[in-house]
Amino acid sequence: MTTARNIFIAFLLGALIVAVPLYVQLRDVRQTSSAEIERLQAELDSAQAALAISSIHSRLGLLASAVRSGDFAAASQLSSPLYDEAGRVADRMENSDARRRLKMFVDSRDEVTSALATENPEILDRLDQLFRMLGASL
Repeated sequence: MTTARNIFIAFLLGALIVAVPLYVQLRDVRQTSSAEIERLQAELDSAQAALAISSIHSRLGLLASAVRSGDFAAASQLSSPLYDEAGRVADRMENSDARRRLKMFVDSRDEVTSALATENPEILDRLDQLFRMLGASL
């Protein structure tokens, strides 16, 4: 009986000697993985924000191009979805500078919409300003 007990105790000690370092190593790997996941998530969020701003910037360029060519109807059709998307992106943006620029862009909605409705080609200067401002966020 004591031999069986001694063998059992030896087995438990051996298991602990092997298990404790493995547990410590696993815990360290989990902590490192969690930190890496957080870093990658932040990087992904930043890339998605840059992509969204780039898309808005490009679509603004298309709107300005339509105005340059005198196609105010096409520009008007591009305008509303563009401003809606810019508002959604600004609301979920974490980068304060990019968020501020997008909010400034969204605030120009009434001015641009009014100029497009009256087919005022002078809005081109304002569209160019907005284009450069958004470009600075890229």
